[in-house]
Amino acid sequence: MQTPEEYEVTKRVLELLKLHKKRHGITKRKFSEKLGIGLTTLDDYLNGTSSFRLGTLMKLSSILKVKLSDLLEGTEAFCQLVNEDQKSEKKEEDIKNYVD
Repeated sequence: MQTPEEYEVTKRVLELLKLHKKRHGITKRKFSEKLGIGLTTLDDYLNGTSSFRLGTLMKLSSILKVKLSDLLEGTEAFCQLVNEDQKSEKKEEDIKNYVD
């Protein structure tokens, strides 16, 4: 099981994976391959069964093009990245609702 701090890191990773998937269409399987871990291991990390290893987080930050500190601490830069995406998503939804 993860500590509360590790759980917070996992939540940030999930947000970034969703964002990356939306922008680049990458699957969890492909992402796990890029990280050099199995899909089951990635699932264990994401569902809180086990904690991310530092090396995995370092690879993750490199792939996602974010600073490791953004993943670990939820910095303002991280929040801004996620908020920008949510604003973009809201605009797309508003346009869709207007057209429908």
